[in-house]
Amino acid sequence: MFGYVIPDKDNMYIKDFAVFQAYYCGLCKALARTGGPLTRLCTNYDTTFYNALLHSLTDTEVSFERKLCLINGKRKTVIKPDELTAKVADISVLLVYYNALDDVHDGKPSRALAVGALAARKRAAARRLPEIDGMMKESFRRLSVLESRDSADIDLVADCFASLMRDVTRALIPTDEDIDVFTYNLGRLVYLFDAVDDVEKDAKKGRYNPLIAAYGQCASKAEFLSKNAQELDFLLRSAYNRLVGAYNAMHIVVSEGVLSNTVYRGLNMQMERLLKGDDKCQVTRL
Repeated sequence: MFGYVIPDKDNMYIKDFAVFQAYYCGLCKALARTGGPLTRLCTNYDTTFYNALLHSLTDTEVSFERKLCLINGKRKTVIKPDELTAKVADISVLLVYYNALDDVHDGKPSRALAVGALAARKRAAARRLPEIDGMMKESFRRLSVLESRDSADIDLVADCFASLMRDVTRALIPTDEDIDVFTYNLGRLVYLFDAVDDVEKDAKKGRYNPLIAAYGQCASKAEFLSKNAQELDFLLRSAYNRLVGAYNAMHIVVSEGVLSNTVYRGLNMQMERLLKGDDKCQVTRL
C-alpha cells in the first residue's frame, strides 16, 4: 500500500527535489535512531510527503545538516531531527506493521517476517503514540471484517484508510475542514490506487479486492480496466479533485515546492498510469 505518493521528479526544480530527499533521508535517520538499522525499511515516499505536509501545516521550518548514509557510504543533506519527524517515524512503523499483519491475514505468509521483525519497535511506537496506535488497530480491524464479508461497498471499504489518515492528522496537529478533506481523500486515493494496481494479482490468487467484489471477476488487468473504465475513472478522479480543491484552500508555505509538485503532478501521474494498466510509477529514485 506504499509508494504511490511521490513527486514527479522529471518536472521538479532541483532545489525542491533536494528538499524532498532531505526529508526522506531525515526520516530514515529518525527510524534508525529509535529502532536500529532494520527499521530503516519503514522509510517510504508516502510518509516522507506526510512529514513535509505536517511541517507546512504547522509552519514549522526545517533545518538541514550533513550526515553519513550507511547505505551508500556518502554524506547526504538531511533534515535535522525534530518532534514532528520523530512522530512520523513512529507512524511509519505502525503503518508498516499493521499493513504487514493485514497481509498475513490475506494469505501472504512471507509478510509474517516483517511482523516479527517490527514487533519490538511497534510496541515502542505504541507507547509513545497510544491514541494513534489504537486508531490503526481499529481501522485495520474494520478493514479485515469487510474483507471477510467480501464487501462490494467500495466507499465503505476505502473509508477505513481514508478516515485513518484524517483522524491521525487530527491527533497530531490542529486541523480545519480543508485539512480534513485533504487528508481523508489522500488516504482514500492511496487505498484505491493499491486496489487498481493489484486487481489482477488479487484475482489470480483469490484474494479480496474491493473492485472485483463491486464490478465482477478480473481475467486480466487490461480487460478489467477497459470494461470498467468509466466507473474507475470517476472513482479515482472524484477523490483526486476533492483533494486538489482542499489543497488549493490550505495555507502552504514551508516546502511548498515539494508538496505542490506531488499533489498537482505526482499523484496525477500515478492515476494516469494506473488507469492505463501500467504499474505504479517508480521514476523517483534517491
